[in-house]
Amino acid sequence: MLELNGIRKTYVTGTTSVEALKGIDLKFRDSEFVSILGQSGCGKTTLLNIIGGMDMATEGEYMYDDINVTKMKNKDLHIFRRDNISFVFQHFALMNRYTVYENVEVPLIAAHVNPLKRKEIVMNQLERLGIEDQVKKYPTQLSGGQQQRCAIARALAANHRLILADEPTGALDVSTGNEIMEIFREIKDEGKTVVIITHDNGVAAKCDRILKIVDGKLTKV
Repeated sequence: MLELNGIRKTYVTGTTSVEALKGIDLKFRDSEFVSILGQSGCGKTTLLNIIGGMDMATEGEYMYDDINVTKMKNKDLHIFRRDNISFVFQHFALMNRYTVYENVEVPLIAAHVNPLKRKEIVMNQLERLGIEDQVKKYPTQLSGGQQQRCAIARALAANHRLILADEPTGALDVSTGNEIMEIFREIKDEGKTVVIITHDNGVAAKCDRILKIVDGKLTKV
């Protein structure tokens, strides 16, 4: 599905440079449930951003199927993200001025899906995530677990093969976090690849494959 070879990322500020990633070689197959485990500052979020097309590697090659992502310009990266990857974030990244329905609808509008089809997709995802009764509410009126379910529904609405989740249980209590991880497993079982970024060993253990990053390098768990 995707392959990273020799990925390095260096951030330069003035005369100071910091190498966040130090030669990452990595492959993901279709229908994998993978965690990328590491402490704060280890480079795991940088890696996620490169996989998601939100940042570019300083060196190395990133292939998504037959697409060479490392050679893309900004405009092409935007299209790549829109058409291939869905994101779920720790603090949900919902738009507070939009209702639950409108938040889930956003990627479908961007993809120019017609209104009737959008409604069908949105309601199907909200029902699947068990929050169809919250459809007219705003994010600030929801619990943390409901907000994350809304964020996952939005990610699923686009029907992408790759879902990247950055600390998706970090703002939730343990019980709700376990429920969210079960939802991700169901998504994986339907044939999608789910990549979880986490610092929590317990969360990582719920995935089928664990990759650990220490100081910008992949290590054995």
